[in-house]
Amino acid sequence: MKRLKTSDYALVFPGQGSQYVGMGLEIFKEFISAEKIFESAEQISNLDIRNLCFFGDEENLMETSITQPCLLATNIALYTVFQEHFARKPKFICGHSAGEYSALVAAGVLSFADAMSLLQVRGALMSRTQGGGMVALKGVTFEQAEKLCRQNVQPGGVLVPANLNSPEQIVISGDTDSIEEALIFAFDHNLKAIPLSVSGAFHSPLMQEAAQNFAEIIGNFQFNDAGIPVISNVTAEPVISGYEWSQLLEQQITSAVRWEASIRYIYEKGIEVFVEVGPGQVLSKLIKKIVPSAVTLNVENVKSLQETLVELEQVFDLQLV
Repeated sequence: MKRLKTSDYALVFPGQGSQYVGMGLEIFKEFISAEKIFESAEQISNLDIRNLCFFGDEENLMETSITQPCLLATNIALYTVFQEHFARKPKFICGHSAGEYSALVAAGVLSFADAMSLLQVRGALMSRTQGGGMVALKGVTFEQAEKLCRQNVQPGGVLVPANLNSPEQIVISGDTDSIEEALIFAFDHNLKAIPLSVSGAFHSPLMQEAAQNFAEIIGNFQFNDAGIPVISNVTAEPVISGYEWSQLLEQQITSAVRWEASIRYIYEKGIEVFVEVGPGQVLSKLIKKIVPSAVTLNVENVKSLQETLVELEQVFDLQLV
C-alpha cells in the first residue's frame, strides 16, 4: 500500500446494475447484525428479500421494484458489519442512483425503514413508466454523447445523457425508437454501445410523471441533517440539510447522475481512498478511470471485508510513522 497524504477515506454505495443472485449471502450467514438487517428489510417491505437476494431468479431480481429494495438491504447489511470492524467514519459518502439511499442511511439523513419504504415507492413508480431504455457508450466525451443524442432523437421523443460515469463511459437514456436509432448510429460509426437491462428511461425527462408522484409522497417522511456530508448525484456537491435532500431525491429521478464530477470533488478535497460497500465492484472500476491514482477497496463478502480491513489499517498506520 502506497503512502498517502491523508488518513481520510470516502464511502461509496452501488446502485441498480450491480445486483446479482447470491449477493449478501455470506455476510448474512457470518454476522448476526447482517441477519437482523435482512430480517428488518423483509418486515418493512413485505418482500421475501433473503430469497430474492440469495437464491432468486436473476431476471426477477433485475425488475426495478425488486432490485432497489434488495440492493438497499444488501448495502446496509454490509455497511453495518464494516462499521462494526472499522469505527473510523468516512469524510464523505456517495451513492450511485438508487445507491444514494444507502448513503443517506449511512449518514443518518434517513432511517433504514424510511429509506426502504421510499425506495419501494420509487422503484414501483419508475417501473410503471415503460417504453424506454438506456445504453452505455464507451470511449466518448460528454460533448460527443450530447451530439449523438441530438442527432438520433426521434420526433416527439427524448434522448439525453443520463449517467456521467467516467471519462470513458456515459449512459444515455430515452424512448425506445430514439434508443434504437442511437444503437444503429453507434454501430455505423464503430462506437461501442451496450444496451442496459433496465425497464425504463431512467434519469431522463420521461420519468417526470414518476418524479411528480414521488414528490407527493416524500413529504410524509422524516429527513434529518446529515452527520457526514453526502455528495448529491444532482449537484455533485456535498449536502447536509435534510430539507434539501427531500428536494434532491425528487430531482434525481429525472436528472443525470453526475458520478465523475462527484468523485473528482471528493478527490480534490484530498481523499485518495474509496471504499465501495455493496455487491460487485462497478464503482471501484469507474473511480479508477476517473482518478487512476486512487486506492479503491470493496466490501461485498467475508473475504473482501477482511482484505479491506487489513489494507485500511496499513494505510492509517502509515500516517502515524
